[in-house]
Order: sequence, then structure tokens, then C-alpha cells
Amino acid sequence: MATRKMTKRTTLPQLKESAHEIWLAGLGAFALAGEEGGRLFKSLVKKGEGMEKVNKARIHKLADRVDGFRGDARNAMARVRSPLEAGMNSAMNRLGVPSRKEITTLTKRVEELTRVVAKARGKSAKRSRVTRRPAGVSAA
Repeated sequence: MATRKMTKRTTLPQLKESAHEIWLAGLGAFALAGEEGGRLFKSLVKKGEGMEKVNKARIHKLADRVDGFRGDARNAMARVRSPLEAGMNSAMNRLGVPSRKEITTLTKRVEELTRVVAKARGKSAKRSRVTRRPAGVSAA
């Protein structure tokens, strides 16, 4: 195929021939793409599978590292939290603030005493009803 330089003197038949060659080149590219398309697609799928495997391995490796960092962070927080909580508990105890355990114990005792008092009131109410006498009846 010879390429022709377009000049002002290009004739109509030459333009038609150039346009026809361009058309034929386009058809040839389309045919080639059709022939090579299947092979190209399969090749791209294989490359994509390889990339997927590599990326999955990277992701799992990073996830394992993140889990390790989380464990380290929890341990560090526990080491910091224990002395801090001990110091806070000591300071609150010196100020006379009761601990959670003391409050729980006291709450249980109050509930128990409330039940005992309610039970005792119930018995005394029954006794007072039994010992009451109707008006006008005297004790013999």
C-alpha cells in the first residue's frame, strides 16, 4: 500500500482510492480483532487470576499483621489500666467513697432487711386483727 500525499492538486479518483484504502484497513483491523479477541480474552483472564491470587495473599498477610497489632494494643492497655485502676481505687478509698463491691454488698443487705421488715409487719398486722375485740365486748 502506497501512502499518498494530499496536495491541492489531488484529484477526485485519488481521494476515492484513499478513502477506500482507509475503509479496507478498518475492516482488516476489525477482522484481526475478531481472530485475536478470543486469545486475548483468555490471556487477560489468566493474568487476572494471577493478580487475584497475589492480592489475596497480600490481604491475608496484612490481616494477620493487624490482628497481631490488636493483640499488642490490648496487652499494652491492660498493663496501663491495672496500675491506673489500682491508684484510682486507692484514692477513692482514702476519700471515703465506697467501692462497687461494698455498694453491692450493702444493697443486698438492704434488700434482705426490707424483706424481713415486710414479713414482720405482716405478722404484727395479723396479731392486731386477732386481738381486736368488737366494741362493747369486755374481756372476762
